[in-house]
Amino acid sequence: MKKNILFLFIIIPILSLSGQNKSKLSRTDSFWGLHFDKHISLSDSLIGAKLTEGMVDTLLKLGRLDFIQVDCKGYPGVSSYPTKVGQPAASFEKDPLALIRKVTEKHHVSLFVHFTGINDVNYLRLHPGQARVQPDGKPDPARTSFWGDYSDKLLIPQLKEIALKYKVDGAWIDGEAWAVQPDYQPAALAEFKKTTGIDSIPKKPGDLYYKQFLEFYRQAFIRYIKHYAREIHQAAPGFQLCSNWAFSGMMPEPIPEDIGLNFYSGDNEADNSVNQANWHARTLAGQGIPFDLMAWSFTYDYGNDMRNPKTSLQLCQELAPVISLGGGVQIYFNQTTDISFNRKDFRIIKEVADFIIPRREFCKGITITPQIALLFSVAGWKQSVDVVYQSAKTEKMRGILKTLLDGQHAVEVIMTHQMLKRLKEFPVVVVPEWQIIEPEIETALREYVKDGGKLLIVGATATTRFDDLLGVKQVKGVELKRTYLNLDDRFTEIDTETRTIQPLAGTTQLSHVFSLDNPDSHSEVSATIRDCGKGKIAGIYVSLGEPYLDSSSPVIRDLFSKIMTQLLPNPIVTVEGTHKVNIVPTTKNGKTLIQLINTSGDHSNGGVKGIDEIPSLYDLKVSVLTKKPTSVLLQPEGKTLTYKYVDGRAVIRIPKILIHNILEIN
Repeated sequence: MKKNILFLFIIIPILSLSGQNKSKLSRTDSFWGLHFDKHISLSDSLIGAKLTEGMVDTLLKLGRLDFIQVDCKGYPGVSSYPTKVGQPAASFEKDPLALIRKVTEKHHVSLFVHFTGINDVNYLRLHPGQARVQPDGKPDPARTSFWGDYSDKLLIPQLKEIALKYKVDGAWIDGEAWAVQPDYQPAALAEFKKTTGIDSIPKKPGDLYYKQFLEFYRQAFIRYIKHYAREIHQAAPGFQLCSNWAFSGMMPEPIPEDIGLNFYSGDNEADNSVNQANWHARTLAGQGIPFDLMAWSFTYDYGNDMRNPKTSLQLCQELAPVISLGGGVQIYFNQTTDISFNRKDFRIIKEVADFIIPRREFCKGITITPQIALLFSVAGWKQSVDVVYQSAKTEKMRGILKTLLDGQHAVEVIMTHQMLKRLKEFPVVVVPEWQIIEPEIETALREYVKDGGKLLIVGATATTRFDDLLGVKQVKGVELKRTYLNLDDRFTEIDTETRTIQPLAGTTQLSHVFSLDNPDSHSEVSATIRDCGKGKIAGIYVSLGEPYLDSSSPVIRDLFSKIMTQLLPNPIVTVEGTHKVNIVPTTKNGKTLIQLINTSGDHSNGGVKGIDEIPSLYDLKVSVLTKKPTSVLLQPEGKTLTYKYVDGRAVIRIPKILIHNILEIN
């Protein structure tokens, strides 16, 4: 191994700069980058000792990067460069930020910093009165208060220093949306009372007015972002800002026009990252904004504080769902104690770059072709959660997304505000188990289906508000029980919410649940479909999202597919030969680009940390609704594929997919 590493660094200096940019790219124009951070502490010393210009130069040449994101200030609140504004580390051998800026500028690679926002332990050590106050009246040791001076006294001045002195291109501000918690600072409580007219202060979930309390802090967080963005941009107009996870599935809000953010991003958790990428990338893509997502280069056991490095193959599979939706990608590596880069990571970086860069032409700037819209009801989410933001209470929707993707259906996740604008673009809309939805959304969906749209309502509770359109009568209300879902003489056992309905005339039964895994036991209708106006509406009266996350039962998957064959009988893409490929139909510059992602392997197995083998998919039959092609290519290899053109569809045989390929149809 030592010989291999030595050989790697002997040949690096003679590598050409092919793949480097002729000029720096903005973050929204970027496709591929790296993230580094350390979260250093007060006692860390000799910062920059082992960091050299040659090391940075080697990293950039190997990675062929659009941008790099490096440590600046982590949760401890200590800076890894000699700041004159904030709290620097104990000692420095050299200024790492200045050195990295010098080399990235030479290669026209944009430089961003990782900067912790709300979380700052050191600032609260020095200024305990500026902390968020917990419900018990004690100061939070890590989270600052929006009603304190942290933003004006440290966050804004330090980001100005980075922008103006170091000429850094922007900041990825961490510890933001997901870190916000209710603040019992006296000034906060006084403002809550004044703005809402509510005098009773709730202390815990379930208390009267707790939902209003959470909404108050959501608006305070948005105001906080607007404030620091406005102040920083006044001093440094070109400085690009991101608040980690802002306006994603963790923060499902409309994006205010005056928010002041320049790009949108988030970091997937370390484990089960392919499924996470499928979810998070769709929530950001559904906002209609350029975005990028970060993969961790290691798995992480929070209980034991243990890390296991991922292979380049594993990372490529995690990045594939993101680029297939038009997103950019980055990978998170740790910097060492002295803020140098770890040479062991360089080979993996090169291998991932070899995979990502050739796909840019077929992924960056694509437009997703609408097929199935999965409704993310903002009102439904806020009603179900007891947090300000975070990913809480999205399991049901994630499960239904995975069910549809595993059935080879093309799905986008669309939040309420976007759905109201885009509803008529989608041939099919799925409402996934929300307890409530916005009245204006219900009205729009009713008009949509009567005008010819196709609608699927999923869940024991969600279906109740559409019984008149579904053509069913409730016999028994929602109850939690063990039951057996049946489809074509196959059963799966589930504990979930169900309700008993009676189909009325004109309503077709599609599946049943049984009291036992025996077709002779008592049964009830579990799914129906009927014509409604010019459209169709289907209902599933059993909650199946979380059961599918737990079991990935083919019975559940195939029930959804059976319904989709009737709601969407002529989809843009169909695949035969596997259930392990996700599809995303896209276009770019007049070309049809069908994104195909291999999801086989152990990526969702919590007992497997390192993956060095992903089973390839062989001999797939892909049918695409299109005008007769002049050519069909498998990209990025540029391999010409033969096809048959039958009834308006190109039928193509793909011999093999390893991780991600694109069908280019001209």
